[in-house]
Amino acid sequence: MKPRTSIKWPSLDLLWPWVVWSAFGFYVALVPLPPNDFWWHLKVGELIYQTGHIPTTNLFAWSLPAETPFFYGAWLGEWLLYGLYHLGGLAMVMVARNGMVLGAYAVVAAEARRRSGSWRSAALPLALACFMSMNNLILRPQMWSWVPFALYLVLLSRYVDGKLRPAWLLACPALMIFWVNVHGAFILGLVLLGAFTVGEGLRRAVNQTGARSWREVGWLAGVSGLTAVSTLVNPRGVGIVGYVIGLMTDPPSQTLIMEWQSPTPVGFANSVFYISIVVLLLVLAYSRYRLTPTEALLVVGFLWLAWSGQRYVVWFGMVAMPVLARALKDLPVRWPTFVARRNAFNLALLLLLLLPLALAQPWWVEALPLPETYWAQVWRDIPDGPLLSTATPVGATAYLKAHPGGRLFNEMGYGSYLIWAAPEQPVFIDPRVELYPYEQWLDYARIGQGVRSLELLAQYGVDRVLLDSELQAELLRVLERAEGWRCEYADDRAQIWVKLSL
Repeated sequence: MKPRTSIKWPSLDLLWPWVVWSAFGFYVALVPLPPNDFWWHLKVGELIYQTGHIPTTNLFAWSLPAETPFFYGAWLGEWLLYGLYHLGGLAMVMVARNGMVLGAYAVVAAEARRRSGSWRSAALPLALACFMSMNNLILRPQMWSWVPFALYLVLLSRYVDGKLRPAWLLACPALMIFWVNVHGAFILGLVLLGAFTVGEGLRRAVNQTGARSWREVGWLAGVSGLTAVSTLVNPRGVGIVGYVIGLMTDPPSQTLIMEWQSPTPVGFANSVFYISIVVLLLVLAYSRYRLTPTEALLVVGFLWLAWSGQRYVVWFGMVAMPVLARALKDLPVRWPTFVARRNAFNLALLLLLLLPLALAQPWWVEALPLPETYWAQVWRDIPDGPLLSTATPVGATAYLKAHPGGRLFNEMGYGSYLIWAAPEQPVFIDPRVELYPYEQWLDYARIGQGVRSLELLAQYGVDRVLLDSELQAELLRVLERAEGWRCEYADDRAQIWVKLSL
């Protein structure tokens, strides 16, 4: 008779990162969806889904020729977004976003635990990485990059630590075929491979303890080359690299869009980013652990990237988390100890922490006793609710759908929602930043700031305006004082003005 196998209950030690992870997931689930990035991607996904072809031109803006070329590099990510929307509406897409975030951080947290030998040591790095990424949680194709990045990082880390056989590296080129078609952040997969190849080559050259053999380093180099070749499996071929470089150096994006600019220590997420740098430096200074060349390349390289743009902070957090956890392990400090018992009560606690996270999903979120200050930020009782930001021009778009026409000047984020909800109404501008000339973006900013607004509107032939009364208050004041303009629609935030015929 076989002996009964005892159940391996979770340890209370797991509670430390679990609290961080579940609390972060609760926050992620409640982030309202702004109008900016998601909706135009969803429309492109719908077109691909319905026609089987990837668009190649402007399509939606009247201010540029319809045949103006535009490359939809995230075509597969857009198709997946629409597929989810088609299956279960906006709620399904938001749940997928939440899953991508939590999945990525769970993978890297497990790696931090492996490096430190303790879930408690992984909890602080996990908290820092999660909280510094709070500015990067918008629902958009970037969400498809979170898990591939985490998998690359963990796969390569375990390989150089001798925990995986070389054949595991072949997952990198296979995964890249997916990654290169869902989002431009695929380039970071090549950066990770390059950093590990160069770093491990340096370790081998100086005969550092734990260095891989030249044969194993050769595997890294070979897989890096094979992965680079696999990036060609996309509709644009080698041109995808030029597309990413062009996007990263696009003047309107770099100078006018906040997330492409360097983070300042203002706001919670950016403050945590700066605090994390101080914590990492202090721990490395006092820890007996010394960074390997690979870790130094990763930390310095991704820190430089994060300093160059807020949208890159999320990647620095993932890279730094396991390194910080490993350094914490070798601090000359005697931490309080306790017996990490394993029992069913621990499992009950972990499951109890999941309950708020589950209830925060869009299907059940309205059952939560959230403060009215939160509900004032989101639409309720609409088909795509309840987590749609009130910054979305739902009412104004419905009005334009019923009364289309005119050469419409619109707030940028509103343009994204119009592309989805009222495609019969062409837009002046929208978040496809690299599509529009730099001078047009400057004119857009001037108009919104009330600088020569009427002159510029006339120059473009605009006879209708959809504005955000909070973001474009100066333009609103100009129109209120102007002769020949009349407000035809207004709600709490959006207003539509029409130019009267003389």
